[in-house]
Amino acid sequence: MGTPTYPVGIKRIQGETLALTTTLASLGFPANYHQALLYSPSADFRMHINPALLGAYFYDASAAQGSRFVNLLSNLTDRDTSTGSGTSMNAMQTGDFIYLAFPEPVGGVRFTVGNANAVASTPTAAFSAGGSTWTSLTISTDGTSSGGATFAVTGSMVWTTPTTWQNTNLAVALGLLDIDNVPSFNAHWLRIAVSAAQTNPTSITEVWSLNRDTSRGYFRLGQEYMLSLDRRLEGAFEAVLAAGTSTLEVTWVRTA
Repeated sequence: MGTPTYPVGIKRIQGETLALTTTLASLGFPANYHQALLYSPSADFRMHINPALLGAYFYDASAAQGSRFVNLLSNLTDRDTSTGSGTSMNAMQTGDFIYLAFPEPVGGVRFTVGNANAVASTPTAAFSAGGSTWTSLTISTDGTSSGGATFAVTGSMVWTTPTTWQNTNLAVALGLLDIDNVPSFNAHWLRIAVSAAQTNPTSITEVWSLNRDTSRGYFRLGQEYMLSLDRRLEGAFEAVLAAGTSTLEVTWVRTA
């Protein structure tokens, strides 16, 4: 008789809800959860699974050479923690940058703001276009803006996704191969800057992507949908209704 085998056991379950309307809503995956059970009691919904956040770095132009790139993934990632970005984003200057890496082009980024910026400013963005080329990206909506200050409230920056966004090595894209702490891996890189120095402290606690595609899948009300999550490539989901309102009930499942 062979040794019995068992499926991977459940280690932890937690739940939350997401209010659904005709305006797009999104939710990042918690760290180390491998499945999600979705249920909408009141309305059919359409949904996408969005690309994961592969890397997050803060470039501090005033730091010493070799220390200008700060890895934010220990504090700033797609729902990996709620501690915020600590001191690394405090008083972000106009020469500083936030670099975010994704496995494919994205249509926007959702920011959960911790300590709010109060200084009037606007964001600018650029994307890796291959080699050492960076191309400006037009942010059509800055949902983090309040009173003329970006990173003031939780919200999304969205844009029309360019077709020329390339999978690029950041060290090559910046021409900084001789600097020891430049991230050196391939991804679709996004670079964000601000037009004025931010309030000290300013922090972001969560980041996840929005999808570039609008042809979302169809899901029916009153049915439970179990999804398996590949955190190497997936980091969030987004959902929207054709009409009415509903509350999407989300059960996260962590396996051993």
